[in-house]
Amino acid sequence: MRYVWSRFIILFLLLEVAAFTWYYHFGPCGRKALHQLQEIARQTQEKIDTMVQKNNDLQDQIESWKTDPFLQEKFAREKLAMQKQGEIIYFR
Repeated sequence: MRYVWSRFIILFLLLEVAAFTWYYHFGPCGRKALHQLQEIARQTQEKIDTMVQKNNDLQDQIESWKTDPFLQEKFAREKLAMQKQGEIIYFR
């Protein structure tokens, strides 16, 4: 009888270890889920870095438009169709 119980306990412990191992790797908070979350975090950080760089470029462009008289005149002529006195504007 004692032999049967010891076998039963060993079998139970082996099943428990197998269940824990499966849950550790594939469960909702397991290694697979952790790797997926890390990949999402990496992709999000890449998007943030790209947007920050784009924002910095746009800020530099805004500053150059504010301070460079050539760019101001170019904008006025091309976008606003403004002209100097005596000039004729041709539209395409």
